[in-house]
Amino acid sequence: MTVTGIATMDRDGDSIPDPIDILIGAKKAALNAAHYRNTYRTLDFPGGDMPRDEGVCTDVVVRALRNAGIDLQQELQEDIRRAPNRYPMVKRADKNIDHRRVRTILPYFEHHWDVLPADVRSSRVPLLPGDVVFLDTLPAAGPDHLGIVSDRVGESGLPLVVNNWTEGYQTGEMDLLDWVPVTHHFRVPMGRLRATGRERGLDGVLTRRGLALGDEHRQVLLVTVPLWSANEGALHRYRRVGSAWEAVGAAVPVRIGATGLGRGRGLHGDALAGLVDKREGDRRSPAGVFALGTAFGPGAAPYAGSWPWRPVGDRDRFVDDPESAAYNTWQVESATEPPWRSAERLSRYSLGLVVEHNTRDVEPGAGSAIFIHPWRDADTPTVGCTALDRDTLLALLGWLDPDARPVLVQVAGTVL
Repeated sequence: MTVTGIATMDRDGDSIPDPIDILIGAKKAALNAAHYRNTYRTLDFPGGDMPRDEGVCTDVVVRALRNAGIDLQQELQEDIRRAPNRYPMVKRADKNIDHRRVRTILPYFEHHWDVLPADVRSSRVPLLPGDVVFLDTLPAAGPDHLGIVSDRVGESGLPLVVNNWTEGYQTGEMDLLDWVPVTHHFRVPMGRLRATGRERGLDGVLTRRGLALGDEHRQVLLVTVPLWSANEGALHRYRRVGSAWEAVGAAVPVRIGATGLGRGRGLHGDALAGLVDKREGDRRSPAGVFALGTAFGPGAAPYAGSWPWRPVGDRDRFVDDPESAAYNTWQVESATEPPWRSAERLSRYSLGLVVEHNTRDVEPGAGSAIFIHPWRDADTPTVGCTALDRDTLLALLGWLDPDARPVLVQVAGTVL
């Protein structure tokens, strides 16, 4: 991919982006396994470091950042001189210890790094490897510990943290985030990364995911989430103008399945082959390219426009029983015993739009009853559908044109 701004992501010029460099530095510190030892020592400046076999939690971060060409010791001293009001706890600057005190270095990160939500379970802004987290381990309120987010996940389902815990411990990766409160979450600034030409926008997302759209498709709903496991993302609209894709309006927030995305069955052929397949009951939304079916709800269509509408009543069902011949089809339940064990009652939806996942050559157990529908609220993921604000969905339905053969593209990634 052709991009501008790469130099701002690589402080030491080694062609490794800073977050990865920081992670590598943290991994090196973990392999070295320095013993926790809280002592004052006279250090070189700049580039000073404790002996390799000792240190505290801050020393782990100092070593990790230095692997990316960031000397926290030097940068902190320069910041204290430049903006002493940020550091009321520093009565007299000390290059040997200031960068080794948790609360002293906090203002540096607040002013020079990207400040992110402290919610460790957020999927809108998830913890990523190389992030720095400050933690509260003592009864007194406020941060007193910190570490580097790992690329490994613990038994809690949350990332491990590379840190040096306390007396009797050595630097290592620990499963802390499920029980130790995170007070602050920071990411090294990434500069202004921009794609060029057809690697921007929808074209760029399609190219990076190995997807292609035929010329007959002239409208696209693009849903992106930051990670395949994330359930918070954004929906972008595009229309084809000549041979190019043009964005329509601003991106809007969406929620998808609680466990993220799984490879769906749609129009994308063999693409996304390395992704786990979507299955019935997995609480994943389908990833890929999908045609859009009818909109539905009680009564008459609540939107203007030509998109097809089907009113639903108390007997309308979408069958989700994999052992039924009617699996993943819309049925109207009769007065007799239905030939399925379970089905989605469509009258529970105030508004919906069918996503044509697994509707051709239906595969039992590959997922059923996938819709775009209004969310319960902005904080609640779905069990496999895509959800958004009701008024926004009404606007989308009014915009969709059957002659434009619109599709839903749903992937993890970023629109640059």
